[in-house]
Amino acid sequence: MSLETKSKALKEIVSTYNTEWFLGDISFLMKNIGRAQDQLGKLSSPLRQLYYLAGLNVSSNPANGTDIQYDPEKWEQIVALLNEIEAEYHKLFFTENPEEITEEWKRMRQVAMPSFLSYFNQGPLNFEEQVVNWIKDLFFPMDDILQNDTGLITQDFIQFYENIDQLNQRNFQAFSTNKALLRPNWKEYTKVEVGVIDGVPDFIREMGEKDMHLYTFMADHGIMDRFYPEELVSETLTIEKVQKILHLLSTKREEKDFLYYTETKPGNPLYEKPIVSIDEKMYQVFEVKQVIHAIEILLEKVTTTTTENKTKYVDVKGKLLEKNIVELFSNFFGADFKLYQGYYVDGCEQDILFLWKKYAFIIEAKGYSLREPFRNPEKAFVRIKDDFDACIGYGYKQTRRVEEKFINQEPLKITDKNGNLIEEIDTTQIEEDFSIIVNLKTFGQIQCDLSALIQLEKDDDIFPWVVRLDDLEVFLLTLMARKQKPEKLVEFLLMRELLHGKLICTDELEVCGAFLNKKLNQKQINYADTIATTPDLADIFDEQYRKTMGFKNEKYLYEKQSGKFMFY
Repeated sequence: MSLETKSKALKEIVSTYNTEWFLGDISFLMKNIGRAQDQLGKLSSPLRQLYYLAGLNVSSNPANGTDIQYDPEKWEQIVALLNEIEAEYHKLFFTENPEEITEEWKRMRQVAMPSFLSYFNQGPLNFEEQVVNWIKDLFFPMDDILQNDTGLITQDFIQFYENIDQLNQRNFQAFSTNKALLRPNWKEYTKVEVGVIDGVPDFIREMGEKDMHLYTFMADHGIMDRFYPEELVSETLTIEKVQKILHLLSTKREEKDFLYYTETKPGNPLYEKPIVSIDEKMYQVFEVKQVIHAIEILLEKVTTTTTENKTKYVDVKGKLLEKNIVELFSNFFGADFKLYQGYYVDGCEQDILFLWKKYAFIIEAKGYSLREPFRNPEKAFVRIKDDFDACIGYGYKQTRRVEEKFINQEPLKITDKNGNLIEEIDTTQIEEDFSIIVNLKTFGQIQCDLSALIQLEKDDDIFPWVVRLDDLEVFLLTLMARKQKPEKLVEFLLMRELLHGKLICTDELEVCGAFLNKKLNQKQINYADTIATTPDLADIFDEQYRKTMGFKNEKYLYEKQSGKFMFY
């Protein structure tokens, strides 16, 4: 079967499920992705593949959706088709003609294939506080634009997210550990009927009635995700505002053209509208965290519709990125550091330089991101390389300009934009210098291992550390939470330099986690030809988050630190 035939077959199967029940069950599987190996163990990219299933269901004919239970054979068929569809995309990068395979052919696919797959397979890998804080800081200055276009401001969207998150958490507690939190009318939120059969002993009937909410929840996980708009109203969020936001962030099940796993026009409707309208009164959120990502997508669209507004947006975003980097490193170093920001070297502007003890950290901030890759490997390679060169490649040239001063032990003359000397740094006093490029969106494999697209000038040159802002924050906060000194970062950076040319990885936190867990060290790297990381290596950061990460405005601190509450 072709990719189109397989995709249509999968959509036809998925369309037979009732949307409310199906989305609830898929959402529950996603929350328990590490504990649902019986259902998900055979999937190659579970999170994205589950999202794909949900999107196919929501974009299919609602008249077909009656099933409210999986048939084991049917589920096996779904899993098989999902993996076959992904395999079809892998085939795009191969050829049946051996004569086509050259070193350049291999190089192009070495870049294009992992970039393509990670672009579509890897969802947002960050914590909700990071997204919320970023949205607040980025869009508060754009409130006048938002107000004119939507009648709403940034805080309205943030409050909407907080309210829906709190409601969802409370519902989860009610159906798991605290029955007292149940909504009085909780049975209204499901169409699935659960009961005790006739003829059983009275004590069994009493047990069944007492725990009816648990049995109902197990039969219909989506009961905790459903709500009426009035439930999201709070002191600062009126019903009118709730209705406006629901109009912007909700969809309903109706037949649409969405078919392909990697389709973006039209794309999966649940990415930008993760709330489903069940009828004229009730709604169901598919994945709560996606609501905040959808809000970010929406606000960016609204605030960049004109050239003037887009210029303002880009300017605010660039300054915010640098500000966050400076705050992170300043808090991490604590004291006894020197900071240079927006400085000039040899007439060229540089972003950030930290001097701490005998170490120099040359940092460039890059807000540029990777565009959607083409399906054709040759075209994909050209676009990916262009994006890479404009972001990471350019950042490397900038850090290299300063790094050479330390390597050659030349005086580093810090000037302003007019060439006036601000300070001259004696580079002979610096034992190690590190080049760091911080971006907002990851390039995946080609960012984790730079050897595919960066050509070092000399044999003894070293690659910079390229890290996404959110990953940098998580790593540094975890080091601080574990009482690690800045020398630990130095140790990591020295190890990290050795991985290029050997690393298979799309998530930098897997490398950071392996380092903290002592599952990766310089000796291992020296003796290995290839090092492939796995997702479980980043679990250490989830564990830290469940204790307390240290984010600004971190949520549920009391609940985390008391150890009395269950989260999902």
